[in-house]
Amino acid sequence: MEKLKVIDLFCGIGGFSYGFNMTGQFDVVLGADIWDVALNTFKNNHKNTKLLNEDLTKLSDDYWKKYKNKVDVIIAGPPCQGFSMIGPRNKEDKRNTLFEEVVRVTKLTVPKVVIIENVVGLLSMTTVEGKNIKDIIYEEFQNLGYTVKHKVLNAANYGVPQQRKRVIFIITKENFNIEFPKPKLQENDYVTVGQALGNVDPCGDEYFSPSCDYQELMAGRKDICNHIRRSSSELVTKRMSFIPQGGNWKDIPKELGSGGGTFSNAYKRLDPNKPSVTIKHAAKAMIIHPTENRILTVRECARLQSFDDDFVLTGNTSDQHQQLANAVPPLLGKAIAEEIYKGLKKQECKN
Repeated sequence: MEKLKVIDLFCGIGGFSYGFNMTGQFDVVLGADIWDVALNTFKNNHKNTKLLNEDLTKLSDDYWKKYKNKVDVIIAGPPCQGFSMIGPRNKEDKRNTLFEEVVRVTKLTVPKVVIIENVVGLLSMTTVEGKNIKDIIYEEFQNLGYTVKHKVLNAANYGVPQQRKRVIFIITKENFNIEFPKPKLQENDYVTVGQALGNVDPCGDEYFSPSCDYQELMAGRKDICNHIRRSSSELVTKRMSFIPQGGNWKDIPKELGSGGGTFSNAYKRLDPNKPSVTIKHAAKAMIIHPTENRILTVRECARLQSFDDDFVLTGNTSDQHQQLANAVPPLLGKAIAEEIYKGLKKQECKN
């Protein structure tokens, strides 16, 4: 069976693509996004993939027609800010309708499988007219002759050292059966923050010898990239000093202020014996190192997102944190990709 062709829409830095590539069974032929910095990171880490830096809503149908019946899989992570439970959930946010571009590209290219990833908040989001976004996704793909199903997956079940729940839509032509990946790990087996970061020097710029399977999996280049430690103000550092492992802004003495924390993961010091909280922009969310009074570095966030040490991010430090916050964890992508390959191969054998 030849490598299966993939298009990655709203690709960002290509975490989804990276996971598909890890299987050795897929060829990502195109990555499309509109954020220059993220595309530059994508380019550096997916050297054989063509990039499209365009607003998809302004791209004509003619562009996609050349891919008709030449692509097996479309993967897509449309912007989720409008659906997020910690945002304003504005029903008029234009980003809420960008999944329509996935529908349009599907109609024009006719892939066997489409995968959409998004925050769980999408499931309860409605349009201005009161129609559920989830129901629209079902209806529009079914109108194209596809079967649709969805499920909430937790990245921690697939070897990612992070509690990150996302809704996954599996959309298939009716003669293909693709299953959701079964959990590889249960809660008592989750990869922990301590295992993920254990061989990353918290104060220097070297990797120690791997001491567990996850560290072996992440191993690559010996020099640490994207590991600049950010100094905070004296007040912020003092606030951090009062937060125990697993604690948050509520542990800060009242006389020092809350630092703007209102959500449970604000000023969150990670517990080395548990998976991380969901990785957001570490500087804005104030995600604190388990033992150091500082926010996580970009490299530490990359480890917690399951990007290996060969994956290098570009742009300024704030951009790098945002790129990781937006990304699909590669190990979650890999688990989904394995099921797609299994399902398509089974159908090929039947034919």
